Amino acid sequence: MTKEEILEKTTWDYYIAMGTCPVYVPLFEKEIPFIFFQDSNLTPSITEKMFECVKDILALEKLELETIKEMLWEECYFAFSVTDYGCEPIAGETDLEANFREFGISNKEDAYSKSEIIEIQIAQEYDTYSGRYAEIKINSASDNLISIIVKNGKIIDFDDDGTNLGSFEEDEQYAKK
Repeated sequence: MTKEEILEKTTWDYYIAMGTCPVYVPLFEKEIPFIFFQDSNLTPSITEKMFECVKDILALEKLELETIKEMLWEECYFAFSVTDYGCEPIAGETDLEANFREFGISNKEDAYSKSEIIEIQIAQEYDTYSGRYAEIKINSASDNLISIIVKNGKIIDFDDDGTNLGSFEEDEQYAKK
């Protein structure tokens, strides 16, 4: 897909300088909306660095899906460990086990299948960083909106929605700390 093809398929909201473009992503085997955030709303466009981020996402290898599944499993485990979802434990069961049971999650495959890929966000403001960044927005099986962070074509970490990508310039595992 060329930059021109992306621009032709993109619907722009001039008021908030945001473009939406549905793109088939081989990793997920489906079309996913790419959301482009511009610094200004003068002329709808994406920068070369933003286009490189699109190419990074489209080039993700199938083995990266295992990384995403592991991240979603980790996110569920953490969320179920620290949040009271109101699931009543059955005799001898911990609150954590009750959460997994009630949500029907017992492994990374379940965590992935019960999550929803919402969109992929690429912002012009990220052009100031040395790396190329995109965020895969996922509503996780534990009902949290998270960002899978892609830097220079590699999935590096995940964090809550709204994470500061500048923190990943120095430390690609910033969110794990």
